[in-house]
Amino acid sequence: MEFWSLDSKGLRVIRIGGNVVSLLFFLLISNTSAAQLRPEVLADFGDDPCGYPDTTTLEFKSAALLNWGYSYDSLKADLARWSLSPFVRVDSVGATVQNRAMYMMTIQDTTSLPFTRKRVWIHTRTHPNEVQSTWVTNEIIKLLLSNSLVGRKLRDSCIFNIMPMYNPDGVELARPRENANGIDLESNWSANPPQPEVQVLRRVFTQLMSQPNPIRIALNMHSALACRRYFVYHAASGTSNLFATMQQQYIGFVRSHFPGGIEPHTYFVSWTNNPPPTVYPESWFWYNHREAVLANTYEDKNCTSAGGFDSTALAILQGIGDYLNISGATSVSHSPETPRAFSLGQNYPNPFNPSTTIEFSLLTKDFVSLDIYDVLGEKIASLISESLNAGTYTVKWIAEGLASGMYFYRLRSGDFVSVKRMVMLR
Repeated sequence: MEFWSLDSKGLRVIRIGGNVVSLLFFLLISNTSAAQLRPEVLADFGDDPCGYPDTTTLEFKSAALLNWGYSYDSLKADLARWSLSPFVRVDSVGATVQNRAMYMMTIQDTTSLPFTRKRVWIHTRTHPNEVQSTWVTNEIIKLLLSNSLVGRKLRDSCIFNIMPMYNPDGVELARPRENANGIDLESNWSANPPQPEVQVLRRVFTQLMSQPNPIRIALNMHSALACRRYFVYHAASGTSNLFATMQQQYIGFVRSHFPGGIEPHTYFVSWTNNPPPTVYPESWFWYNHREAVLANTYEDKNCTSAGGFDSTALAILQGIGDYLNISGATSVSHSPETPRAFSLGQNYPNPFNPSTTIEFSLLTKDFVSLDIYDVLGEKIASLISESLNAGTYTVKWIAEGLASGMYFYRLRSGDFVSVKRMVMLR
């Protein structure tokens, strides 16, 4: 029996004994998952809404045999390519039931000024058929390694630890949700003993939480049959008022960067009872570290209309920048039309709390710096420090963690220097 694909980005074909049995589906590797074939069949999965509604169909079996569109070999090829970046280190942190290496990427810019970076954890592909979680995570990696403002700022200010395939055995064995022992790793955290993969992840979490810069945000990437993008929100009644506020803040930041793309935090509410469940990775963080870690599951679309993975990844990263108060980590808007004069506009809104937008115009290409100062003249943030083309720019500044009062922002471009003041009121 021979299984093979027509090409890497087109119609998938199965051959058995040299004869074509069936054209399976349109599997666009860079966009659409084979597990997206029956979105109309939904179920109430409680706190764990992921999964596939019917594992008996030909479409399901065919998708599984093709590793849902992204295999362990695909991952290893991507890891080899990502490792060429000076910002990447790849480590094998443990092994699965069938002795496959579990890889963790570390992304940071160690050439930037030394200080305690804020650590972000991301793991994906717990459930093999939820390949959309891979597409979003791969776009996150691409952005972090890019020369974009978001990538540069987050590399400078954070350490990203990413496990891009948590359950490679399940992927290679064509399992929808389980590892090689037939166990769902997502809900295995209270087992005694837990599965080898859970033990690896728990050991990594314990090690990272003992560092001087422990995990601040932990994202568990999935995709759901509801065909909506959302975060699984843990209610205050099962956690705490502070933790609920932390989630609302982060989810709100992400949504602000993808208007209409991600559901509000009220869309999927879990952990409504106290004590909350003990079986999930977020449970481990809550019971061991409580509000010290913002631990959440993200669910992408698991349906035929899934897409926009790049927009989703950008919003998630911009939300991380906002939540961790990394100035300038949000996107810079640029209009290429040449303005009539150099100018630095008044920030808006003003007064503000905690974010504001600054607009400026450049007549020519030049090196530009845009910095924030307090009333004592101490520089507290550098929003831009790079060469920019002529045009009009808007920059968002997040002033989370700073006291109310007057601040100044200064734009320098060649001989042009302009300073304006702004007021933050909490």
